[in-house]
Amino acid sequence: MFRLLGLILAVFMCILSVAAVYYNKIPYLIDFHVIQFDDIPLGIFLFLSMLLGILIATFFLIGLVFSVRRKYKNLKKDHELLDKEVQNLRRIPIQE
Repeated sequence: MFRLLGLILAVFMCILSVAAVYYNKIPYLIDFHVIQFDDIPLGIFLFLSMLLGILIATFFLIGLVFSVRRKYKNLKKDHELLDKEVQNLRRIPIQE
């Protein structure tokens, strides 16, 4: 369900971007106070800003993925240890 919602949101953003580029063909002046770009079309600016957003999101998600993988490996080791312990306890006969 989450993937479907993400796909719908991505398609909506693409349609919105294409419409914005189509109706705004005038070149823009972009000033970042450090560097200034003259006569950049809106389409290129939108593409670069979306690409930068994707790269930043990927950078932060990589840390999350690695932490989850490390936690999974630790839990898998704990599970194997507990499974061996349970198997050993099942082999011991009940003494009364």
